[in-house]
Amino acid sequence: MSWALFKANLRVNRFLWLLIVAVYSFYSVVLVSMFNLDSVDELKAMLDLLPAELMNAIGMNFGSTLLTFLSGTLYSILLYLFPMILSVVINHRLIAVHVDKGSMAYLLSTSNSRIRIAMTQAVYSLISITAIFCWITVLTLIATSAMFPGLMDTKQFILLNLYALLMYYTINGICFLASCLANEARYSIGLGAGLPIMFVLFQMLGDSGERLEWLSYFSLFTLFEPERLFAGDSFAYIGMAVFAGLAVVLYILGILYFNKKDLPI
Repeated sequence: MSWALFKANLRVNRFLWLLIVAVYSFYSVVLVSMFNLDSVDELKAMLDLLPAELMNAIGMNFGSTLLTFLSGTLYSILLYLFPMILSVVINHRLIAVHVDKGSMAYLLSTSNSRIRIAMTQAVYSLISITAIFCWITVLTLIATSAMFPGLMDTKQFILLNLYALLMYYTINGICFLASCLANEARYSIGLGAGLPIMFVLFQMLGDSGERLEWLSYFSLFTLFEPERLFAGDSFAYIGMAVFAGLAVVLYILGILYFNKKDLPI
């Protein structure tokens, strides 16, 4: 672990991280404030006017409790937006940008080995996404306690965030592996962003109607089913285990490949 490199990552990525956290926090508090048992029925009635295929595709579901309201709004299309931007951009910067710009030669000229550099970047990758979900969890619980005391199922909400975090460990793993594989920044961003976006599109198309339902089976996000988590279905826990296992494999592959690859430096 190189603390100098880790601190450099903090400096380089702090603006993007804080921006994403600020926007995501804003939406979190706004959505909590929108919850009202009376207004939820009105919102449902309004959305019933829209095509069912569109609503299914974006995954919006207001539910009947504060927990299901947030899981159907904050953890639907927004979950595939803000954290994904962070995952793609940060992991792209961790390895591929250094190789593409030639600064990797400087890093390797120090006492740091390739394994140490890659492991430092992998740790930062995991911490950056973990910090977002920890912050959103705490902020949302504070907001719900202040606005709707006693209505939030805290244990299930924390479990929901753990579920989402494990899913994003896998997304991060894909982006990190892409960054390790590519010698040019354009290939890193293309693969690192392309696969997650493809998964989102497959999921949205699969959810839009029975005719395209088969497409969702090609999406990683089909393993993320909050409703089944709340119901105590083993599917959700299997999904968590799969996400965790995939993340471990992807990060290890990225580190090992970077250690052996020929670098154009």
